[in-house]
Amino acid sequence: MSSSAEPFAAKVVGLDSDTVVLLTGELDMATAPELTAVLTPLLEHGPQEVALDFSGLSFIDSSGIAALVDAQHRLGEQGRHLAVHRARRGSVRVFEIAGLVDFLHVQTDAQEDSPV
Repeated sequence: MSSSAEPFAAKVVGLDSDTVVLLTGELDMATAPELTAVLTPLLEHGPQEVALDFSGLSFIDSSGIAALVDAQHRLGEQGRHLAVHRARRGSVRVFEIAGLVDFLHVQTDAQEDSPV
């Protein structure tokens, strides 16, 4: 099975302030509701920063972005925030075009690791 055929998954790991949501596969119109379902409990009773690990995410479309923006708005109302970690170049480019890099606290692989 190639990584491009990997099904979408959003898995919560860690506890309390070390909670991270690991994303794999493609985040699109069909899978955005799955992400929302996973995030909802964290939005209601989660850590100060809801961290999303994008290292396994191969694709994101406008539906995925809308789910992230909605989550960020909900967290912002509580004085909390969402943060995107280890985003791949393609995802970062989408966030740049949409003007959401700062709003979603996007950190790239280049920021977290030295370039290869």
